[in-house]
Amino acid sequence: MKKKIGLSILIISIAFLAFTLISIYPQTTHLHAQGIKYRLGEEHIGEEKSIAIDMNGTVYTSLTGNKRFVGTITIEGEEIPVPENQRQLEINLGKDLSGIMLYQYNEDEGIIHFLYGTIFVNRSFREVTITVMDRYSAEGNQGGNWSGDDGLMISVPASDRAEALRVSNHLMKDYLDGYILH
Repeated sequence: MKKKIGLSILIISIAFLAFTLISIYPQTTHLHAQGIKYRLGEEHIGEEKSIAIDMNGTVYTSLTGNKRFVGTITIEGEEIPVPENQRQLEINLGKDLSGIMLYQYNEDEGIIHFLYGTIFVNRSFREVTITVMDRYSAEGNQGGNWSGDDGLMISVPASDRAEALRVSNHLMKDYLDGYILH
């Protein structure tokens, strides 16, 4: 009887250890998808632009289940003022699978930070939405803001505004806490 209990505990322990190791093993992710860049607000309907996103990297999962993406995200047509050879991102994803897209790079003046926006992904990294920071205000001042009323968005996969909004509202559900993007 003791041998059967001991064997059962050993089998359960091995299965648990195997599951844990598989869960935290780094996963390579590659996403190439067509999407839509658009501005929220009904007055901006019709201003959408089709874009492509390439997301390549590795997803690390901690023992507590937190995820971290390390890699590159290339967005067709976006001018990112970061040297090409310094565009690797390290994004710590929260429980809602969102994180800050903050580029950190070196120039003669020292370390520079460039905040692109906040990214939201699904578990398989096949759906992505990004709240893009407006870099300039209407007065031409440099800024860094985003609003749920008229903020810039990128969503993939999507072929039109309705699909893009569906992806954004789905991935940002917890973040939006009942608010619906239009």
